Amino acid sequence: KKLPEYMIPALWVEMAQMPLTSNGKIDKKSLPEADAGELLSNEYVAPRNELETNLAEIWIEILKLEKVGVYDNFFELGGHSLLVIRLVSAIRRKLKIELAINDIFIYPTIAGFAENFIEKIKNPSLQAVNIKYLVPLKTGGTKIPLYIVCGEGGTALRFKGFAELMDPDQPVYALQLPVDAEHLKNIPDSIEEIAKLFIEEILVNNPDGPYALAGHCLGGFIAFEIAKQLKEMKKKIQLIAMFDTVIRKSGKKEIASFKNLFLLPLKIKNAILKVLFKINFESFLFRKHTKHAIGYKLNSFKFLIYKIKNRKKLKNGDLEYIGLDAFKKQFAYSDAVKNYKLSRYEGQIVLFYAKERYYFMDVEKKVTFKKLSLNDETKNMWNRFAHDIIIHEIDGEHSTMFENTYAHEFARLLQGHLIENSN
Repeated sequence: KKLPEYMIPALWVEMAQMPLTSNGKIDKKSLPEADAGELLSNEYVAPRNELETNLAEIWIEILKLEKVGVYDNFFELGGHSLLVIRLVSAIRRKLKIELAINDIFIYPTIAGFAENFIEKIKNPSLQAVNIKYLVPLKTGGTKIPLYIVCGEGGTALRFKGFAELMDPDQPVYALQLPVDAEHLKNIPDSIEEIAKLFIEEILVNNPDGPYALAGHCLGGFIAFEIAKQLKEMKKKIQLIAMFDTVIRKSGKKEIASFKNLFLLPLKIKNAILKVLFKINFESFLFRKHTKHAIGYKLNSFKFLIYKIKNRKKLKNGDLEYIGLDAFKKQFAYSDAVKNYKLSRYEGQIVLFYAKERYYFMDVEKKVTFKKLSLNDETKNMWNRFAHDIIIHEIDGEHSTMFENTYAHEFARLLQGHLIENSN
């Protein structure tokens, strides 16, 4: 109940008693190895051709497993965002195949990836084999598919477990921007144009509609714009849901200049406070999490040296050991949202707000978290831009509200609205 989902063990080994050392402590070296084969979600199917064999060898190396079937899901076998980067790098290097990181999210099985790769060679202009953003989370089922737009910097993995909590007959897809900077640089910088890119792939998947749309955080603004554009195309919208998408009051910020020198002291003060805040935060990490903080700093330093030594290779798109650096340029929504002019949508919006919000702050030179809450005015801000809104408060925090610990009631409520609006 208390552990975050990613810390819950995927494998359990039952033992009659624990092996002990001579001084009565648990002898960890004598504990049996867990059978990683239990992670295989499907009946094992061996590679059937050279391409699948080569891909399986790379998967085994990256995931450190003894065998991988062609229908096993990379993420269900323990894969995560950083391992995807290593996987893509290895495929590029060993198989000389050009692919994007999003390709693994979209085709997370060896069979699916290989089939798409072969079909793309045969029919390179076919839209269905050139999907870049639409990630299947749960396919099959007869209900109207739900399309969830990821938040800024987020990936479809956040919603994978959440999708499984919904009705077994409910298809769920995520719309995810490219993860790697190489492909992200081609993304437009306006909400309207990003929505158009996503709509193209939604229509390939579901050409006639109706459409159920949702968005997390800033992704909610994309979902809102998608709904408006689909309506203009005379398509039926079944539902728009927002997951912790908040409209903030914003005033136009003046830029310090010779004409308004009175702003310069404030800018300087804010810059100093930002530096002091970072120092306090760093010192907090070293005091409370010394081992991890030192390890993180060492890895950052090693990566900096690696980038300096290999700047030419990195410039050419080699992702070997690129780590988190590939995610730094993914934050493409912020400026687009700032420039987005909200206009009224003649329909209903269902809002899901996280109950818990935390703000990181420094109190009397001690780093701490303060719990905040949204006021009613902020919660109801979407009323200005919709015919009607329904508000639900969901257990958990902005990023944890989709986890198994909190999300059962969340999924039930969302499914209820999907069913209600399908009539």
